[in-house]
Amino acid sequence: MAGMKEIELDGDREEGLRRFALVAPLLEEGLSSSEATERRLRILEREEISERTLRRWVAAYRSGGFEGLVKKPRKDKGTCRAISPEALALAEECRRELPRRSAGLIRNWLRTQGHEVARSTLERHLRANGLSGRDLRAEREAKSGSRRFVRIGRNSLWQADLKYGPYIPDPEHPGRKRRTYLLAILDDATRKVTHAEFYDNQKLPVLEDAMKKAIQRHGSPKRIYVDNGKIFVSTWMKLACAKLNIKHINASPYNPEGKGKIERFNRTVEEFLAEYALQEAGTLEGLNSFFRSWLSERYQHKAHGALNGKTPAEMFAEDATPLRFHSLETLRDAFLHEGERTVDKSGCLKLEGDLYDAGTDYLRKKVTIRYDPFDREIVQLWYKGTRRSDIRKARIGESNATLKAPAEKLDAGGESRVLNTYREEHRKRFVKTLGAYGLRNAGKSGESRAGEHAAGEERSGSGEEKLRD
Repeated sequence: MAGMKEIELDGDREEGLRRFALVAPLLEEGLSSSEATERRLRILEREEISERTLRRWVAAYRSGGFEGLVKKPRKDKGTCRAISPEALALAEECRRELPRRSAGLIRNWLRTQGHEVARSTLERHLRANGLSGRDLRAEREAKSGSRRFVRIGRNSLWQADLKYGPYIPDPEHPGRKRRTYLLAILDDATRKVTHAEFYDNQKLPVLEDAMKKAIQRHGSPKRIYVDNGKIFVSTWMKLACAKLNIKHINASPYNPEGKGKIERFNRTVEEFLAEYALQEAGTLEGLNSFFRSWLSERYQHKAHGALNGKTPAEMFAEDATPLRFHSLETLRDAFLHEGERTVDKSGCLKLEGDLYDAGTDYLRKKVTIRYDPFDREIVQLWYKGTRRSDIRKARIGESNATLKAPAEKLDAGGESRVLNTYREEHRKRFVKTLGAYGLRNAGKSGESRAGEHAAGEERSGSGEEKLRD
């Protein structure tokens, strides 16, 4: 089934995700100083960054959360800071020749060859071309055996997986069937299922919905271990984990051993599917109602051999590890989708085929939008890093401008004050003209002559209009 089209993040937020992946091991609560030092040294051996930079990133996350890791726009953004293709080609050859060479060493060597290159630029180029230290080690690491996660303490590690479910009648197409999918999240230490639910699609929000429900009820995990399916490795999933300080771990391709507990649960679910097959196929709500009852009685409150005869529910409840909850606002914000849009000349922007009223202040400007994929009625509008407003879907015939009530019409009293003003100004202008020719004292008074002249011009104008008619 086709999934929801994913909007790409800008480069700065992608870089923020990369930084969070590096510092996540150092953000765990209760980490001893010796263990923190050991982890920091392992990161510095593996990554091409300085210890000062690593400490700065850790401090940035602790003070500002994920947003603290997002680079601020450069003041010279838009200017060209490119380095020569020759220097980049030499850098690639140098790294391929000996992958252990650091970016700093390569930069110093390029300097001897007459090329001045910023280290950050060099690292970014090598990473973009698959030549970072991590990329070059990936093949060796993939060949090594996958680690089995054995965690102590509830919410230390969650595992998530997607499993095919039964077909149910398609309410949108009578006479047809629709495939369902079970998304389950399991706590590694206690074996308790923190959330499991059948859905009738594989769109990206399915995982987000399950994660939010699991966290609301059981608190936030320190880590989540998933396979490489699209919904599990999406940008949005990684971004949500970064905002909630959850380390996102992917299973090694073709090495699913680390997901043994969730795989074992999926085999237990086969018992439910066999029983449900005896039921007359019903709605998605009916399927989940039966499943919740089965999950509670057949799994959550059933003694488990690996738990010394205790049930997963008992193990989770008796564990003394503190639970880490988030406010509803923080949790909602973590799972918002976002992307960039350009406001058109009518003050609107488009999202998933719908038009939204952004307002005339942002005509032809690029803005950032953040929204709940389950409820796109209201969308947050951000501009230059600041939330400016909440916008709604545009409705045909309505304008984004705020209209004022029309002013009450006054009785003009049978005359136009504007035309009377023009008549008086015209009379004064003519009097001035007569004075210039020395006619002010001739025959009648100038004012009388001016009045007669004005009346004559009016009659003349009327004649001209009649001739034109």
